[in-house]
Amino acid sequence: VGKTTLIQKASEVLKSSGVPVDGFYTEEVRQGGRRIGFDVVTLSGARGPLSRIGSELPPGKRECCVGQYVVDLTSFERLTLPVLR
Repeated sequence: VGKTTLIQKASEVLKSSGVPVDGFYTEEVRQGGRRIGFDVVTLSGARGPLSRIGSELPPGKRECCVGQYVVDLTSFERLTLPVLR
């Protein structure tokens, strides 16, 4: 449908017009034509893993599962909480 593209283009137009914007979106990550997860991307350009299929996180990292995806809560919070504050 183009929701991510719309957010990217709208934020670019607003930034170029001098309007301060902040936020984030998620972007599909593909490998060999197959979706393997999602990244979280801030409107300032920072990027990090949001989820991956069956990935295992290092000890001490918080995680949860949504369907076949393991969510990297630490990465998500590191990128998104400052934006939400």
